[in-house]
Amino acid sequence: MKKISRKMVLLSILVVMASLAGAFASVNAVDAKVKIGVSVADQSNVFYIDILDGMKNALKDGDELVVMDAAFDPAKQISDIEDMIQQDVDVMLIDPVDSKGIQAALEACKAANIPIITYNSPVEDKESVVSNVASDNFMAGQLIGEALAQAMDKKGNVVMLTYNVAQVCLDRADGFIDAVSKYPDIKIVDSQEIQPGVDTALPVMENMLQAYPDLNGVFALNDPSAIGCAAAVESAGLLDQIKIVGVDGSDEGKTAISEGKMLASAAQHPVEIGSLSIETAYKIIGGEKVEADVKVPVELVNIDNWNK
Repeated sequence: MKKISRKMVLLSILVVMASLAGAFASVNAVDAKVKIGVSVADQSNVFYIDILDGMKNALKDGDELVVMDAAFDPAKQISDIEDMIQQDVDVMLIDPVDSKGIQAALEACKAANIPIITYNSPVEDKESVVSNVASDNFMAGQLIGEALAQAMDKKGNVVMLTYNVAQVCLDRADGFIDAVSKYPDIKIVDSQEIQPGVDTALPVMENMLQAYPDLNGVFALNDPSAIGCAAAVESAGLLDQIKIVGVDGSDEGKTAISEGKMLASAAQHPVEIGSLSIETAYKIIGGEKVEADVKVPVELVNIDNWNK
């Protein structure tokens, strides 16, 4: 009986220890919060604020977003990412200011074994990235290119304001060129690189109006830049002659369309881009396979549907 009692005691002890181990494991699992680094290209643009809202909505309770604003400064973006690496983020989300110039930051993430998701815009070194979550920007360019061509009766002179160091903007420009190139009587007479924004686009557009008095159409890389162009065109009294298109489908862009200052915009879904980016991050952390290229659809916004 004594031997049996000792065995029973030993078995009871083992059961208790196993239960305690399970309890500690559960506590540790609860304590293992996820930390996601987010490098934003330009937080002054409402489009990126909407992306962040989507990210916050998809974030699980208790987990953390570490958000840093590059303010369209490639050097600052690299420094920000290095800072977040030191903060031991589990996944790095990057919207590159410069798709090629971001390479040093990608190498730093790889060295720290931190998986990378690009959102809104891809990088040149796609092998360093697990997934890219973005609008179909080539299609966006095609949509506004076709809309402009039709509004110009398939003929006239066009200028482009671009930011081709970011692949997202290059894709839009390429899509636009693809659309208008079908019409031999439409001529792209000039293309200039700008830093995106209202204040940067306005003086460039003013100079273009002086250089090309017979201008008929303008491609702007995003809505803020299109609105800057519209301010210059309106000031010159040429809104009836010159049609302007942009990309974002932002509230400001829709207002400009309703007021006749813009012809059209390709609407993106920034909240969805943000939420899908976070969902993809969780899948990577969980060891799931993810798509290398997640495309978010776009659609044309014009005077017929701007308020829908």
